[in-house]
Amino acid sequence: MDRRLKEVGALSYISTDVFDGNFWTYTVTNGPAPQFERIGTLVAVAGASPTNCPAGTVLRENGKKLYPGVHGKNVKTYMVGVYCYSGSAETMFSGFINPNDPMFSPYNSDRPYFQPDSVYTSDNLTKNLGSSVYTLGQVTSAGEVVSSGQLRCSTVTALGTTAAETLDVSKGQVFTLSTARSVTITPSNMVAGAQVFLIVTGGGTHTVTFGTNMKGLGTISATVDQVFTLHFICDDTHLYEVSRTAAFTDII
Repeated sequence: MDRRLKEVGALSYISTDVFDGNFWTYTVTNGPAPQFERIGTLVAVAGASPTNCPAGTVLRENGKKLYPGVHGKNVKTYMVGVYCYSGSAETMFSGFINPNDPMFSPYNSDRPYFQPDSVYTSDNLTKNLGSSVYTLGQVTSAGEVVSSGQLRCSTVTALGTTAAETLDVSKGQVFTLSTARSVTITPSNMVAGAQVFLIVTGGGTHTVTFGTNMKGLGTISATVDQVFTLHFICDDTHLYEVSRTAAFTDII
């Protein structure tokens, strides 16, 4: 192995938010006699600001670690030493972060430390910001979810054609109903904050009625080929109708 690669931290992180308030320098001083207790202190990294510590900054481990109970009472959680380049002048900053803080995310580290950040292969100019996520599990966030594209559920669930249909909120956001007969809809598996969009297509002179725990703006009378859309939001117990359209006039 090239000696330049030894003792170099393997892990990297990318900031998902401004992080100057979570970027620390660790210093040690000696207390008064006769104990001369060594006191470790965390202070903000000098010169760090929202401008030069923005979201999208890549931070690389430098091999230093801080441990609670080892590095003094001011260190209350595991921390890692990192360095980063930021700003138009590519100023280098170094300090300590909590790698599990919500403004940091793991970043691919499969490259020698002396090479520049990887770029998007489509244009070879845009800096890569992080890996995609493909999961069968649940994604839960205590903060904002911000996207430059759509945040959407790709599942469309068709309700059946019986006189009593259950709308299972856990199956997605978009539901369709073709009225082969008059029907009463009752929701299930509701969770706070869930949004439901219902597309109703008339299959005859039938009505759509809302059942228990579904608070709507009245029944819908859908004649042949009439289409309505409805929007609901959930408070964990009920589905409340937010809005609905009149029957669309432009039907192909």
